[in-house]
Amino acid sequence: MTTLFAYINPFIGSLLLQFLALGLVFASVFVWKIKTFFRSLFGIKQETKADAESADSPSIKIDESSKEDKKAA
Repeated sequence: MTTLFAYINPFIGSLLLQFLALGLVFASVFVWKIKTFFRSLFGIKQETKADAESADSPSIKIDESSKEDKKAA
């Protein structure tokens, strides 16, 4: 029976964790950039949260000039 001495010192361990975290961040940004590239290529606009809220509720626009005329009268 052979004994395997596997040891990772703290420096190498933290370096490996940093590379793993960097790889995950890089992969997520890469996928996001590819997705936005293809959306812009095909003309698909991503709906923002503000657009969705304004579409759900009717908006009433008040003309500011008529509001000032009423105050003056």
